[in-house]
Amino acid sequence: ADQPWVSVIKGSVPESFSQGFPERIAFAHIDMNHPAHEAVALNKILPCLSPGGCIVFDNYGWWFYSSQKKVLDPIADQHNLSILELPTGQGLLLKR
Repeated sequence: ADQPWVSVIKGSVPESFSQGFPERIAFAHIDMNHPAHEAVALNKILPCLSPGGCIVFDNYGWWFYSSQKKVLDPIADQHNLSILELPTGQGLLLKR
């Protein structure tokens, strides 16, 4: 409550986006373990991502969650970006 630049919006993705969404995003951490919802979130976040901004994806490189990688990679490609698979199994996207 003492951080006026922080807004907590309760709800599920993507329904909660209509309650408020930032114009610019410098950092996002996407960890929903649901490919369709992660794809919707990435499509909404990428146009708002600031140059030099980054997105961390949890479980991106783990085989059990490979369906997430399969839906996220084409979205990044559409924006001429790519997701780096980290040794931790996470993915990292940096916007130039």
